Amino acid sequence: MLYSWVQAVASAATSLIVEPPWKNRKPNPPPQSFLSLPDVIILNCLARVSMSYYPKLSLVSKTFHSLILSIELNHARFHHQTQEEIFSICLQFHDRPIPTWYTLWIKPGEQENKRSVFVQVPSSYDSYGPLYICTVGSDKYALRQSYPPSPSMLVRNKERVEWRDSPNMTVPRAYPAACELDGKIYVMGGCNDGNKSVKESCWGEVFDTNTQTWEPLPNPTAELRFSSVIKNIEISEGKLYVRSNEGKDSVYDPIKRKWNVAEKKVEGESRCKVGDIHYSCRRKSCMWYDTESDEWRPVRGLSSLNKSCRRGLIETGEYCGKLLIIWDKFALPRRNLQKSICCALVSFENRQDGEVWGKVEWSNVVLTVPSSYSYLRSLANCF
Repeated sequence: MLYSWVQAVASAATSLIVEPPWKNRKPNPPPQSFLSLPDVIILNCLARVSMSYYPKLSLVSKTFHSLILSIELNHARFHHQTQEEIFSICLQFHDRPIPTWYTLWIKPGEQENKRSVFVQVPSSYDSYGPLYICTVGSDKYALRQSYPPSPSMLVRNKERVEWRDSPNMTVPRAYPAACELDGKIYVMGGCNDGNKSVKESCWGEVFDTNTQTWEPLPNPTAELRFSSVIKNIEISEGKLYVRSNEGKDSVYDPIKRKWNVAEKKVEGESRCKVGDIHYSCRRKSCMWYDTESDEWRPVRGLSSLNKSCRRGLIETGEYCGKLLIIWDKFALPRRNLQKSICCALVSFENRQDGEVWGKVEWSNVVLTVPSSYSYLRSLANCF
């Protein structure tokens, strides 16, 4: 009888036990994957991320890789006004008949630990080659820097992201150089395809943006028809100075429609305008031009950098409102098989005493190449 009573009490006690809340709770559904979101949402997220993260993000999944290479991402960055400046260089190697483009990528990190590298284009996270862009009013005109030669030129309004076809050039060109003067676009070089009649008859041409028509330029003499990629075209006092990678430069006068030999720039010196100030980098110094005193003055605070790049200075360029300095050196002492291409990014401060001080934000080796390479050209685009 006692046993039956204990058994009844135990049964009643068991029926009164309340299950803890976590046992009654329904299991949570598994977390939703970011990749299950619509592509348009992922694109808008990627557009807000610095492009320096794209190399690693492109490895996350096939979806990320595809979207990073898509034209839609470029449209999204344009819409959100998050476009970034891209700096590219063109190199020639003796074992490759076609020039090779490299784009500068800044690796993510703290300011003092930032490093950069030149990556060959196209890559797994950058499928678009650089463009040679000229601006006329509210329109941007672009020439592709690629092979095989093409007669096409693109155009878009500054307020729109889509490129459209402009009237074709009279001859196909590869890696042409261009500049804008008085509403006209002058295009030169890039037609060295073995066709002598083409090279001689239309080495340069001009596009009138008002009439939307092309016209051949007068034929320069053989010594001024450079066969290699033109470095750039500079405008001074209404004349076009064609800076070549060969022993001579040329100058074209649009008024007289005549070509002449131009004085070659001093080797080991590169000039660049950053903001409103002109800078001149030489093998032993970095100078800025003081318009008030009409003289070149030294930039303070760059003594260590001047010692690093004084022998192999290649070029300077404006990059994100700062000065990008490029030089090379032999990768290993007493061995001339390879060279290291180096870069440094310098910001400037105008102090109250009238001096300009420079600060090296980062400096490192960005690419190792055969010592026989040739540096042809640089371009800066916004994507």
